Amino acid sequence: MAFAPAPYVEHPNLRTPIALIVDDPAPCINPLWYFRHQVDGEDEPAHERTIPLDFMRDWCEWVAGSGIRGDFTVLPFPAGLGRIDQGLSGFDSGEVREWLSLARTYIAPRFDIHCEILTHTNALDLATERMLPIGEHDWIDRQDEATLTAYFTTAMRILREADLPNHGLTQPCTYNGDESMYARAILAAEKAVNGRSVTHNFLHVDGVSHFVPPRLTYLDESAGEAVVSVWSAMDDYLWNTQERGSPEGEWSPERLADRFLTADGKSGRLIELLNGGGPMVTVTHWQSLYSNGSQRGFAAYREVVARVEAFLGERVAWRKLSEIADQTLMRQTVRFHSTATADRVEVDVSAPFGCEVLTVSIPMPWPLFSGPAVEIDGVLQQWVAETSQMAVGTWCMRGSVVTVSLSIAANVARRIAVSATWR
Repeated sequence: MAFAPAPYVEHPNLRTPIALIVDDPAPCINPLWYFRHQVDGEDEPAHERTIPLDFMRDWCEWVAGSGIRGDFTVLPFPAGLGRIDQGLSGFDSGEVREWLSLARTYIAPRFDIHCEILTHTNALDLATERMLPIGEHDWIDRQDEATLTAYFTTAMRILREADLPNHGLTQPCTYNGDESMYARAILAAEKAVNGRSVTHNFLHVDGVSHFVPPRLTYLDESAGEAVVSVWSAMDDYLWNTQERGSPEGEWSPERLADRFLTADGKSGRLIELLNGGGPMVTVTHWQSLYSNGSQRGFAAYREVVARVEAFLGERVAWRKLSEIADQTLMRQTVRFHSTATADRVEVDVSAPFGCEVLTVSIPMPWPLFSGPAVEIDGVLQQWVAETSQMAVGTWCMRGSVVTVSLSIAANVARRIAVSATWR
């Protein structure tokens, strides 16, 4: 009898997840102008007041061919101007409808659609649909669980009525209250509107640590319920492209991209995160990409994505935030039971949640002098020579470690068996 190995979860198919959070998108308006005007009290903020529909068209056309994934946070009731499913006061209803149609067609298949609460400026009185004299984020700090649940539910319902497949929630600015209560309110809203018992949110940024994992903020394994807080691992490096008089507003797209990944592919925040073990979650803002009409931020992020493709290639894979959240949940809750003999290792795998891609590495208790036979539930799996070829139903060997990719359903055990073939 050999000593039983200790399996561990890898990134899906051995590719480090990378994602883009696009914060604050809304039809027609520049959300920063309205934030400065309504929350900060500026009469005439030094920003463009609107973002034209052509920018959304250009963004969607690029997204469709770029392969990027992540999260697109939509304002359901932007700046108190109206529900996006019913139109915005002072703006063309046809433009709002086309913006939503573009989001459904091009964004929704590639990004999670978050509600960025409701207005992104002042809090909304749900009974009257009038603005309160307090910033939404400050108001949210003071509310109880029932009030938060009602507020989040309203936001998600508006997106549903707009035929946008909401999954998750983003907090404007900050939240300084009880995050466990906050997570419960998000889950209650998701269950009420979308019938979803596992969800995620975006709230925090850590632009310093080299390893920035998501965090579980709510977990009930017996009920199959969970909330995962996905953190961004960098600040918005494109923010100052929209600030008039800021030096970054004159930088070339290539120079702006260097903070993410340098032109030689050797350094930048993305390399720090890759070396730190990932995930590599980036964030920017709709208004940062637009850059007060210069679209310098958009050009810079196109350059970032081109460099990722050129230098990181098969080492990374673009993911939605929900996919990153599912992997976090799997790492936290998966159970392994291993046994080993002189020529065979068996690992029973089970979890209270399902996962489309679970990649497991098994350090063999004996050296691998040649390829073993690898089975899942008695079915031989396909060997691949390169880690870049990994997919569900395949396995690879790196030294005396066998790595297998499989899918798993909630509370359904699967058995991985590795048998020596040279004995």
